[in-house]
Amino acid sequence: MRIIIVGATIVGTDLAEYLVQAGHAVTLIDNPSEELAQIANRLDLRVVQGDPTWPSVLREAGARNTELLVATSPNDEVNIAVCSVASALFNIPRKIARMRAPDFLSEADKLFGEQAIPIDHVISPEHLMADAVVELMNFPGAIAVNNFANDRLTVAGVTCSAGGKLIGAQILDLENYDGKCKVLAVFRNGKPLTKLENQTLILGDDVFFCAERLRALNLLSALIPLRPNGKNVVIQGGSHIADAIALRLSQRYKVKLIEPDAKRAARISDRFRNSAVELYCADASNMDFVIEEKLFQTDTFIAASPQEESNIMASLMVQRVNKVRTIAIIRQHSFQDIAIAGNEIDAIISPREAIISALLSHILQEGVLKMRIFRQGQSEALELLVQGEKRSSHVVGRKIDDLNLPNGVSFGLAIRDKLVIKMDENYVFTDGDHIVVFLNDRKHMRTLVKLFKPRPFWLPRWS
Repeated sequence: MRIIIVGATIVGTDLAEYLVQAGHAVTLIDNPSEELAQIANRLDLRVVQGDPTWPSVLREAGARNTELLVATSPNDEVNIAVCSVASALFNIPRKIARMRAPDFLSEADKLFGEQAIPIDHVISPEHLMADAVVELMNFPGAIAVNNFANDRLTVAGVTCSAGGKLIGAQILDLENYDGKCKVLAVFRNGKPLTKLENQTLILGDDVFFCAERLRALNLLSALIPLRPNGKNVVIQGGSHIADAIALRLSQRYKVKLIEPDAKRAARISDRFRNSAVELYCADASNMDFVIEEKLFQTDTFIAASPQEESNIMASLMVQRVNKVRTIAIIRQHSFQDIAIAGNEIDAIISPREAIISALLSHILQEGVLKMRIFRQGQSEALELLVQGEKRSSHVVGRKIDDLNLPNGVSFGLAIRDKLVIKMDENYVFTDGDHIVVFLNDRKHMRTLVKLFKPRPFWLPRWS
């Protein structure tokens, strides 16, 4: 596929790298900069320097023959203008834009679409982060959670800790603990284990499993002692992401939002006037304030400021004063490494991973219904739709054991005619199956997607 990405941002560059690895022809547009030149030397893609809203720049980038445009610049107005020009002058069939301003997002259904501003999909980092936090709150103790197959199946990651009922047991005992469950991968000291049937669970193992959503919480209790969420949440704010998380959680929890900037606190106060959010103007790292307001008595502390250092320090401080559950929003991989190494913050959420996952779910159409990145982009879970017949498919009618798959590809659960099926080596692929697959190494995605793509002469069955 020929794809134009607008904006050499962290998200735009990460997305370009994924798409190049997947075999797409990518052109990256942005204003001239040293970073843009470095990207051109590092990745196998084309770079066009210039204002992406100008028709001449889009024309130079090959917009006339482009199948997809993704606008990832940090400026909403630029993303809107680029998509409008791309549609009006070059008739690019699919356009995806990152959007941040609450004013645009609150009117998105009316603003964007075929009969309005020509943007097919709007990606909101704020909404994605709020979704991610809600899922972690639903599964206390998990380090990563995502739902697939219309929320019927859950892929969860958890670090084994003292008190887990199956610590010291065989790893595959988890699959018989409660309902249908499939262990997807186990990482020990950052490296994937092989031959899981011969391994036992030890403290510190990171276990990823696929289960029916309604049973996933009980499965977590086999690996960690479950703590009740409680009803009190404190959020370190200062960002649109923090605001969105506060509003979402206020529907179920008592939320206190700490905004360090007085002008911003006054500006956003109207958004929370009719909500259950208590807004404070203060510095979350100010120990006197924390003690005075008894913030250490909260059940969950969420660090969602724009500064990674502040998020890490505030999380550690609150947890050391009182062992509350901590969730930190951390963008840069280097800071994630620091937080993970300390092993004191309960869960880390990466906006980069969430945004890239959402973008790729819209882009990778060839049987990929959804994808989610884990472990700082090293691993992936995908929901694939099996399509075709024996004569038109590489997999239909064949067993998993018959496929020549690379190491580190694990099949989880499948949904067939509303039934949940545990996939083992004797599972036979059938047209219409929705399956969850986990990749220890994302480099295998291209091979996997190609394997499940029907042969060129296949025509879909009309229902």
